[in-house]
Amino acid sequence: MPFFAYIVIVAVLEVALVMNVRSLFSRHPVPTFIAVTIFILGLLPPIIKAQSMTNLSPLYTIFLAFIFCVDLMFLIIMGIYTFYVNYFAKRARVEQADYIVVLGSKFMSKRIPPIMMSRLDKTIQVYEQMEPKPKIIVSGGESSIVKIKESTIMRQYLLEQGIPDSSIIVENKSINTAENLEYSSIAIKRLWNLPTVPKIIVVTSEFHVPRAKEYAQKIGFSANFVPSITLPIFKWPAMFREFTAIIWYYRYTIETVMLMMIVLLICTFVP
Repeated sequence: MPFFAYIVIVAVLEVALVMNVRSLFSRHPVPTFIAVTIFILGLLPPIIKAQSMTNLSPLYTIFLAFIFCVDLMFLIIMGIYTFYVNYFAKRARVEQADYIVVLGSKFMSKRIPPIMMSRLDKTIQVYEQMEPKPKIIVSGGESSIVKIKESTIMRQYLLEQGIPDSSIIVENKSINTAENLEYSSIAIKRLWNLPTVPKIIVVTSEFHVPRAKEYAQKIGFSANFVPSITLPIFKWPAMFREFTAIIWYYRYTIETVMLMMIVLLICTFVP
């Protein structure tokens, strides 16, 4: 298959992916325009030292090959992430626990957003299945969008749904996922006074589980993750944002791979 055919395939897949998660929720789908631009550039003949499409300048060849490799790498990462989200959502099991940690998310107002409500509803469902009843830790500090404590609104919702106040523990210092888990772990260690290891369940959205599990492993926080199911209209854009967060989390590894690509391409195409 010609080299340009690979570029076309990857560009089309990238455009379809970005359009699927951005077009309904953004008036400025910049990633889509970038993908289209890459696609068009891949079809245009090079300006420098090029007489035909088969006579590419080394610089232009390296540029196209690098863009293709980067796009393909991101596509593979997104594919693995999507598979993991769907695979874990189907295989997750609820077991008896001593603590249920529900992770917070950003609030746009004092009303609970759908994603957060699905986490809280899942927490209530898990809580009601257990006997004896576990403690629920609502984790979330001041939102960066609205200056309110996420955990305060989460606690209020649980109280309105009939969860007794004695079963709720408020963790209101964390501002991101890593701190949600770290501060909740500290709270559990402070409260737990038995010689056995406490059993912990972490409730969060299914698209959020891969990154949350990675953070938990980094800090040695052993827990069973139970996903809440997000409506598709909110799930796809949230997955796109989560994907960018994963890319940022592994940015140094990705930058190293990119540098290795550049070196290999230069060695290959430059005489």
